[in-house]
Amino acid sequence: MRLDRRLSVARGTAKLHMRRFAACLLGVCLLLDAPAPLSATPPVADTPEIVAAREKARAAEAELDELQAQLELRAEEFEAVSEQLAETRKHVEDARIRLERAESDLGEARTRLEERAREIYRTGDVGAIEVFLGTKSFADFLTRLEWMRRINRNDTAVVAAVAEARDDVLRVRQSLERREAEESILKNKAKAAKAQVEDALTAQLAYLRDLEGEVARLVREEQERQARLAEEARRRAEEAARAAAQRAASGGPGIERSIEATALGNGHPEVVQVALQFVGVVDYVYGGSTPAGFDCSGLTMYCYRQIGVNIPRTSRQQFRAGTHIPPTRLDLLVPGDLVFFGYDGDPSRVHHVGFYVGNGDYLHAPRTGEKVTISSLTERIASKRDYVGASRF
Repeated sequence: MRLDRRLSVARGTAKLHMRRFAACLLGVCLLLDAPAPLSATPPVADTPEIVAAREKARAAEAELDELQAQLELRAEEFEAVSEQLAETRKHVEDARIRLERAESDLGEARTRLEERAREIYRTGDVGAIEVFLGTKSFADFLTRLEWMRRINRNDTAVVAAVAEARDDVLRVRQSLERREAEESILKNKAKAAKAQVEDALTAQLAYLRDLEGEVARLVREEQERQARLAEEARRRAEEAARAAAQRAASGGPGIERSIEATALGNGHPEVVQVALQFVGVVDYVYGGSTPAGFDCSGLTMYCYRQIGVNIPRTSRQQFRAGTHIPPTRLDLLVPGDLVFFGYDGDPSRVHHVGFYVGNGDYLHAPRTGEKVTISSLTERIASKRDYVGASRF
């Protein structure tokens, strides 16, 4: 028995939406991985929200696969019950054929008996005694006796076959009635289970579609946020560069009329322009120091080298180089300064570095599985309290 149309439609719908969801995720991945020019909206790094939404989508897809498997299992059970019922009906049909054959044999036997009865009536041979008395020899007597035994045995066998066939049909019919009742219950249960899985499958598809929209929305919002941050960072870097050029041309005292500010120098805001091209494009790679992949200090070293400034390789070495800016003097930071973070806020245990880009934000290569991105320095200071200061080169 074939599955009903609802099963075919449910399977087709499941496969269609699974393909659409796979295409959506592929499109998002291509969007994240494809490099873009500076003038385009930058691709986004995976934020915790996007990662969580994708994890939900993956879990939903796995649940969808499980429901599809359950649906196929319920369909197999439905088919199995139908096949069992068909097999039972076949047994009844076989028994009916045997009964017809036995009744036919009985009819033939009855015909022969009637012919014998008519012959006895016609000849006056009414009993076995007369048959035996008419024998002419002992050998003839034995022959006639064996002949009668054979007739009786044949008649008895025919009658027994008919009785056996009737009993067989009766048993099979009774079995059929029981099996049909049992299998009807099983069939109804299998049908209900299949319908329940189909309903769950439909609900799961709707949930998956919602997650697709959620992933797309989060990606779009993060892309817009990163674009705003990048544009703001560019603007501030340009302003800082112009201000530095003006101070250099006018021989002014520097950023702030204080001994600390004067000692710091103008810094290198232009390095931010180099780093911005990697935002949302290049992955974090442990030990990486090229656009094929950066770790935190590999990114800062590479970008500074592009403007002709050589700095050390590791974040701890970079922290000790340049001119130090205390963690309490955020007011002295300008775009291009390197900001550092240490375990438990310990300056002797520096483990991470990034570029200050202005407006309380910094640009960095965060960790494995993420791309170069812009994050809030002020929020990190408030939440993690691991900021240990900055260096200017």
